Amino acid sequence: MQNNVLTGKTSIVNDASKWFDEMVSSLRFDEQLFHNDIMDAEKKALYNKMIDGNAETMSVMARELSTTYFISNLLNDYVAELLVSKKFPKQLGLEMSESKILVWAEIYNDDEETENVLILSQAKLNSRYSKFGFHISSTIIEERDLLDVPSHYTKVSIPSR
Repeated sequence: MQNNVLTGKTSIVNDASKWFDEMVSSLRFDEQLFHNDIMDAEKKALYNKMIDGNAETMSVMARELSTTYFISNLLNDYVAELLVSKKFPKQLGLEMSESKILVWAEIYNDDEETENVLILSQAKLNSRYSKFGFHISSTIIEERDLLDVPSHYTKVSIPSR
């Protein structure tokens, strides 16, 4: 048992060393591109912001990166939930902000199965992502409500019934 614990610690140390070596190597390569002015403008601007060390700028950058990461994962997971369920609303519109995805879903009249899938998908994903400050908020209507997808939402193509 003792040997397995030591082997596990050695593996973690080796993985960490490898990661740091690759990171330093990558930074040194970028340093050469930066100094020789052959780095793409966006990456150079990022490094300039990091070099300036302005905490506010760094915080905004971190927030933008986390928003991109979490909102795109939240959206992908939401679509995956619908695909797995094979239950789709008649119309679907999405509006994204820095911390949430608004869903506008029109379902067929009395289609409780699709309504339940939409509600449960939202609950499942909110449970997973809310601890990071991201969530989905859905508005579910039926055909008979005769409401259009609001103009500020992006209509999403969905499979036909």
